[in-house]
Amino acid sequence: MGAWSRDPALNNATRFSGDDGARAFLDELKSQFDVVAVTDHMKCGLATRLSQITSGQTDDFCILPGMEVNFQPEAAFGSLRIHLLVIMPEGTTTEKFGRLFYGLEGIGDDAFRKGNEEVKGITLKEWVKRVHDEGGLCLAAHVDGQQGARSRFRQTSRDVLCLISKDEMDQEEKEKAVSADLKDFLLSAGFDGIEVSRRQDKPHYRWVSVVSGEERSIPVTLTFDAHCIEDMRKTDRTTWVKMTKPSFGGLRDALKFAETRIRFAGDVPDTPSPGILGIEIIGTNGKSFFETLQVGFAENLNCLIGPRGSGKSTLVEALRYVFGYNRTLNELDSVSKLSRTILDLQRANLAESLIRVVYRTRGKDIRILEATYDPKADCTTKVFNESGDPINVPDVEASDEYPLRLFGWSEIETLGREAGRQRDLLDRLVPEVFPLLRERVELRRTLAENRKEIEKLVTELNNIQSKNNGEIRRYTEFKSDFERLNTKQVQGLFSSLDLSRGKKRVLEKVLERANVLREGLGGPDKLVLRDGLDAVLSASDKALREWWLGEEMARLGVITVETTLQGLVHQARENLESFCQLVTERVGAIDEEIASVEKDLRTGFAADASMQKIADLRVNAETRLRRVEGFRVEYLDAWERLQSHLTIRRQLSERLVSIQNQITGIRARCNKDIEQTLNRFLSSEMKVSILFVAGGDKTIFCEKVGTVLSAFGKYKVRKLPDLIAARFNPVTFVQQFLEDKVLALGGMAASIGGEQVELTMAEAARLCDQWAPFGSDEHAQVSVVLESGKRLFALLALEEVEWDDHEAILLNDRPVNELSPGQRSSAMLPLIALSETTPLVIDQPEDNLDNRLIGRVLVNILAELKEKRQIIVCTHNPNIVVSGDAEQVVVMEAVSDRQGRVSQHGSIDNEDIVKTVIEIMEGGKEAFMARSRRYGF
Repeated sequence: MGAWSRDPALNNATRFSGDDGARAFLDELKSQFDVVAVTDHMKCGLATRLSQITSGQTDDFCILPGMEVNFQPEAAFGSLRIHLLVIMPEGTTTEKFGRLFYGLEGIGDDAFRKGNEEVKGITLKEWVKRVHDEGGLCLAAHVDGQQGARSRFRQTSRDVLCLISKDEMDQEEKEKAVSADLKDFLLSAGFDGIEVSRRQDKPHYRWVSVVSGEERSIPVTLTFDAHCIEDMRKTDRTTWVKMTKPSFGGLRDALKFAETRIRFAGDVPDTPSPGILGIEIIGTNGKSFFETLQVGFAENLNCLIGPRGSGKSTLVEALRYVFGYNRTLNELDSVSKLSRTILDLQRANLAESLIRVVYRTRGKDIRILEATYDPKADCTTKVFNESGDPINVPDVEASDEYPLRLFGWSEIETLGREAGRQRDLLDRLVPEVFPLLRERVELRRTLAENRKEIEKLVTELNNIQSKNNGEIRRYTEFKSDFERLNTKQVQGLFSSLDLSRGKKRVLEKVLERANVLREGLGGPDKLVLRDGLDAVLSASDKALREWWLGEEMARLGVITVETTLQGLVHQARENLESFCQLVTERVGAIDEEIASVEKDLRTGFAADASMQKIADLRVNAETRLRRVEGFRVEYLDAWERLQSHLTIRRQLSERLVSIQNQITGIRARCNKDIEQTLNRFLSSEMKVSILFVAGGDKTIFCEKVGTVLSAFGKYKVRKLPDLIAARFNPVTFVQQFLEDKVLALGGMAASIGGEQVELTMAEAARLCDQWAPFGSDEHAQVSVVLESGKRLFALLALEEVEWDDHEAILLNDRPVNELSPGQRSSAMLPLIALSETTPLVIDQPEDNLDNRLIGRVLVNILAELKEKRQIIVCTHNPNIVVSGDAEQVVVMEAVSDRQGRVSQHGSIDNEDIVKTVIEIMEGGKEAFMARSRRYGF
């Protein structure tokens, strides 16, 4: 060990000498690993001693004795040596290892071996069988290294292949031939596994081949040669093995089911995904299906099994209710009337049930989600921490803290009928699109709010236009009348009177505002904090009234706060009243000033009756004009606010288009990778592809645009909506009207379905006449919203119509919505399982699938993904349980027609679970036999 040392003190051999040294060495191992195979070249003394020390001592740490064997294979390899790794059960003695070499020349007892001895005179297949007969495991050691089987096999095979003409086989083909030969060689030899040096080499050796007519595969582990203490701490070299407890049996089983139980460091998530740790359902008075049900879930694959009527679907529906997904049940009815069936099941089986779900969040916090089922409420869930303290979560489903994807019976198949739902699932495979999708939703919400404000302003404009019988439209008339009377000579005569009247207008405006402020304050009697409490207290018990009147009201100082507020408001009202009185007095003084000026004018006009007439007419004309000008000022203020909202709306709409373009770009960029990922799980005769049309989902827009085109006869037959949808989205089309560009649409044409479609110049002019939202009123000299806003409102509503990219799943180049339920399900399953790392609950995913699809598609998906997300499956198909290698099998049984319970639970390795699967699941025995054949045991 010294030659490899990095820290001499840490690796000092004296630290590990004697019994105390052995325990110190074991402590170093235990600090890093749960299971360790200790090996040396052709020697096993240290390994057996360490294993015997730990054997039976603990349930959380295990030393397995092993040996790296120098093996000279049969003649095909010439005189070359390969290395084999032998691992034996805990506590195996050196004598038992010695029996492996019985009858072989040149190999003495363990104590006298030097490590360079070779096993020869026996075939590789015979050697592996000898190891198996002694209860051990045999792996091809560092198969891709200098002493590995691949290196030796390739070198020897090249010598043979060189006899073939280069014209007959190029180098790449030779390499493929070597790989195929090596694969068959290793599989037929009966190895329990092979070691590779690098994590990235694993895919090159995860073969599936046919041996004796059956599919076989061989496990791959990672080479971990530790020659010093520092090497032992290289966690990137660790092979992660899933087992119930650290043991030789656990390793043996894991090697048999390597797809689900063997992982390298980079395959294991750094942090656990969120998951459901358990569920409890407490019934009431026999009204619910479960009297008391408690189920714990593993973080990987959980299978709920049992006969029909045992409560599996009821448990799924309890989860649906707790997580708030009853709100979206109506989405299922667009293609399949499932919501009524689901609600009826909930009402029948969850009546008055208390449901508790223990949930681990992404941040590893434990939360209890609790709800009492109420058929009149979609969600009643409350959230608590581990200590039982309530946590304020107004909406569990909307909080994003407790994600769950749940698909009840037959829901998966319905996904294949709608392109929109397929698009949503595809988006879940592209995390970078999530923020943009959320922003798009928020933009559309803001646009809707903006439209409501615009509608209010248009109503305000209409009301101003209607004041005094629409007098604002006489502005031009009244202005002309006044200007005709108000000559320069008259202006000079009336300048003093005009100034006095101007003063009065200013003061009256100030007085008007002061009165508004005073009324807004209200009276002191309105500032009572106890308003509305009488109804609450009268409907409550005596203890509540005594608590409030006797303790709490005094503690809060309610009376003091009321008195203080009332005093402040009273003082403010007095100040405003004094101010209003002062302004009123000033208005009175101005009135006297006006009267005096008018008297002087009348005296001056006494001798000239015509001037008196002019004076009277001028006063009347000015009064009318000032009144209408007031309406007009009010109107222009509202119009300016309307334009401000329209400007904001234009910016929002432009941002919406930009966001949609970004979403489209991301989807287009990622779809090829998604296709490759989906197809990894399908058999060769099934190919999934994605039909993608940027901005192509405008179905609703095509329908709604008919609002604008309704005046054109046969506009649908002429495909005018399709023409517009091909050239515009809702935002860009409506902007043509808001920016007065509709005439430019004349002559627009495109080929739609092989037919040339055109919007004529005359039709563009008609569109402009019928749908221009704004115009002008020459009489009032203001811009107006035409038809009291009906056109504008319709256009804004059209602008908010949703559009998106068209994305649809194709199976063998056919849209899945055109295929059978089974084909739809097989195409959608990979998409559902791959879409996220959140917990996934599926009720009977095997429905509509034949056993071939279950074995080739569903089982592969579950095995691959259960390391990355928790999966809970209700199933009647044993292949899912057995080949999926379920970590937790929950067996449910029907106690009566109206009640069920959990009878047992455990992993698929549990003998009682195996027996139950065989007994209650049709084809259960065959499922175990198929798995046995596949792994060659």
